[in-house]
Formats: sequence, C-alpha cells, structure tokens
Amino acid sequence: MNEFNTERVAKVNYTYGVTNDGSTGDDIKLGATVPQGAVVTRIISKENTAFTSDGSATIDIKVGSSELASGVAYDTGFAGVDEQLDSSSADEASGNIMIDINVAALTDGDVDFYVYYIL
Repeated sequence: MNEFNTERVAKVNYTYGVTNDGSTGDDIKLGATVPQGAVVTRIISKENTAFTSDGSATIDIKVGSSELASGVAYDTGFAGVDEQLDSSSADEASGNIMIDINVAALTDGDVDFYVYYIL
C-alpha cells in the first residue's frame, strides 16, 4: 500500500522582549508543535531584525527533546534567510518548537523560524 504524505510547515517567531527577555535559559517555547510521528526535513530562519548580544550568544533549535541545530552563532548564523537544518539531517521529532540561548544573553532580535516536516 502506498501512502502519500504532505510536507507541512510550522512558522514560529522569536522577538526579543516579547518572547522572552533575551536571557540564557532552557527551552523557550515558540508557540507551535510538531505532531507525533513526524519527520522534520529542514528548518529555515528569516531575520527580520538582527540578533545582538552582550557576548558570544549561540542558539540551539529544538523540537521536543530533539536538538536539531546546535550552537548557531547569533551574529553569523541568522543573516537574512538561512538554512539551519537541511534534508540530509532529517530526523524524527515531535513536540514544542523551542530555542535555547547559550553562552551570553541576546539584547535584540526578531527572527522567524520555518520548521518543515512530513507526517
């Protein structure tokens, strides 16, 4: 039996001062989830306002307990439109779409994240 799956996309946003205060911390939920049994095929970010930091902040992108992109530099990893996870690294993941800010706090920024998955 053949099954036809459709690629879906969840759009979420991190905005400094709205989503959180930019401080480092675990699992900042961005307001959408990926359903159980999904395979995340790619993650694209679109910078609306550049991230700034009082240090060398890095950002991890997670879906549920799966860390799909780790240690992305705030100042080089989010310029314009960037691919944070490509199809060669596709992985089964489900749950809340989240980011973790590490090393140093963010002091500004507004970035959309597009999480593509097949269910």
